[in-house]
Amino acid sequence: MDSSNQEREGEKKITAVTTFPVPFALGEHKENITINTDTPSKRSKEQIINQAFKFHSQGNISEAAKYYQQFINQGFKDHQVFSNYGVILQDIGKLQEAELSYRKAIEINPNFADAHSNLGNVLKDIGKLKEAFDSYLRVIEINPTLSNIYSFITELLSDSDPSKLNKSKLKKILTILLEKNDVNHKELFNAFNFLYRDKINIILEKLDSDFSKTELLFNDKLVINALKKIIFCDLKLEELLIKVRRTICNRIAHKRERMNKSELEFIIGLGEQCFFNEYIYAFTEEEKISLNIIIKRCQNNELNEINISILSCYFPLYKLLDKIPSLKSFNSSNQSFKELIELQIKEPLKEIDLSKNIIKIGSINDDISQKVKSQYEKNPYPRWKYGNHSESQKISIVQGINNEINPNYISQDLGDDQLQVLIAGCGTGNQILQAQRYNNAQITSIDLSLASLAYAQRKINELGIDNVKFIEMDILEVSLLEEQFHIIECGGVLHHMENPSKGLKALVEVLKNNGFLKLGLYSELARQQIIEARNYIASKNLQANEDSIRNFRETVFSPTTNALDSLSQSPDFYTLSSCRDLCFHAQEHRFNINQLHETLKSNKLKFLGFLLPKPVKSLYKNYFPEDKKQTNLQNWKKFEEQHPNTFVGMYQFWVSKKEN
Repeated sequence: MDSSNQEREGEKKITAVTTFPVPFALGEHKENITINTDTPSKRSKEQIINQAFKFHSQGNISEAAKYYQQFINQGFKDHQVFSNYGVILQDIGKLQEAELSYRKAIEINPNFADAHSNLGNVLKDIGKLKEAFDSYLRVIEINPTLSNIYSFITELLSDSDPSKLNKSKLKKILTILLEKNDVNHKELFNAFNFLYRDKINIILEKLDSDFSKTELLFNDKLVINALKKIIFCDLKLEELLIKVRRTICNRIAHKRERMNKSELEFIIGLGEQCFFNEYIYAFTEEEKISLNIIIKRCQNNELNEINISILSCYFPLYKLLDKIPSLKSFNSSNQSFKELIELQIKEPLKEIDLSKNIIKIGSINDDISQKVKSQYEKNPYPRWKYGNHSESQKISIVQGINNEINPNYISQDLGDDQLQVLIAGCGTGNQILQAQRYNNAQITSIDLSLASLAYAQRKINELGIDNVKFIEMDILEVSLLEEQFHIIECGGVLHHMENPSKGLKALVEVLKNNGFLKLGLYSELARQQIIEARNYIASKNLQANEDSIRNFRETVFSPTTNALDSLSQSPDFYTLSSCRDLCFHAQEHRFNINQLHETLKSNKLKFLGFLLPKPVKSLYKNYFPEDKKQTNLQNWKKFEEQHPNTFVGMYQFWVSKKEN
């Protein structure tokens, strides 16, 4: 697996908010839609608006558009009409007209939150990021409970240059987002780093001579929340946190001073950060001596929040239970400390318990499969805490596919029966969260790693998701499920098998005729830097263990290894499991587009489109305007040669299975 798969679980399209649920995507109908001035016979205002809403809610977009047009052409005014008509215009690519329609809705009703949200979406599509940001903030002022608005903001901050946004507004919205537990916080790192990098550099310059400068961090609630919810992916930030951790650890060991409440809150936050990055930070022999002193104190009944919290910055606490059994029963009234104990003791123990009841089918005999299983048992990947899971945002599977393969689209009807979805290589379950957007779906999730499945089971239980079953098994034996699936998702998995073709063949055999398969595979062209890193690791005979990974990272950070320094720009370089996955994986295959073409052809699979950001697809359109569906793989081969980082994460794409 690859964490870029999790981060790009598609480059998902933000769908406009409407005033009622619209069950069909425009992508399923757009070939039949024409915005024109032919209108139905003259009716009253109420008749027109009722018919428009009726057709729109039924998914009859063409008829709805005619009635919205008639309403507007007769000079009637209604904020919902203009907002809904804007949705239609936006989805057929008439973005400027959609913007005007949303603005008209707001002019009629300045407090209509849906229109502000829709306007933010279209402004984001147009590239007016500052205006989009302001529109989203206006939504929060009007209706802070509006479904999905915080996810819209999170995605905007992830996709845009934060320097184009107002700093005070940015800090305000980050403060709000970091208090919420239903957004993907890791997407906020660039915005956080933009706000704090100058302060971080100042503290780093003064730290060795004046440790009191760290109070700028200790007393900042936004920083504490960020430590708990965002994985910090920056060399300077890492350098700062390593130095602060070292200083605090040594001071606690030698009882040089008492820690105040704000310092304790910071240590707890740092403990959560280190747990999520899997203790990837390097530490010194002096720190090891200090840690042994603190552990002995805890064994001698000097157990307190300070000692436990600093230990949590170096070890997951549940792994210290053998040395300090009383950790399990230690009580505290400090809420942040209770959350630390939940994270580092109770949740891991819960996963161990859950793992005992996960079904296992077949055997894992393949040599590479066994090595991959061992890797993910030791480093379940990726760790995640929160994400967006909204029952109110369900869409059809066809709509979900169309959102991702746009400008191509499919119009296939999968029927009303429950749809069977297979996630092949589900890891720790983040992909399952994304698949919850599918209507009427029963999800089967399989993986080699029992530890990863237990993590996923715990998260799914916490979220109250009940349409998923977990099975420990090898993809090579997927036929033992004795099921056929409408949808299979397999991202970042096949390229880690000994023979990816065998894995793909096994999946195709359990895919229904006319079913859909979503794949993620490494690009040979885009992974040249990773190839250099893997060659370096092989030449030095570095092993895939914690010490080797930490030492390798120190080498990359060194100014003498310029050939590998771009690795430090990858978010995958800042947690132990993702760095191992990125550079130390037991098996890695890479592909080019010609190989993709031949693989799909030999398996009778039809290419439907890549998952890529809109700016990339717009650039491709400039190169190949005649390829309106953007499905010509030979064109994509030429495009990738011109832009070799296009698929730096993976080739991610949808295919369909042709009938025999």
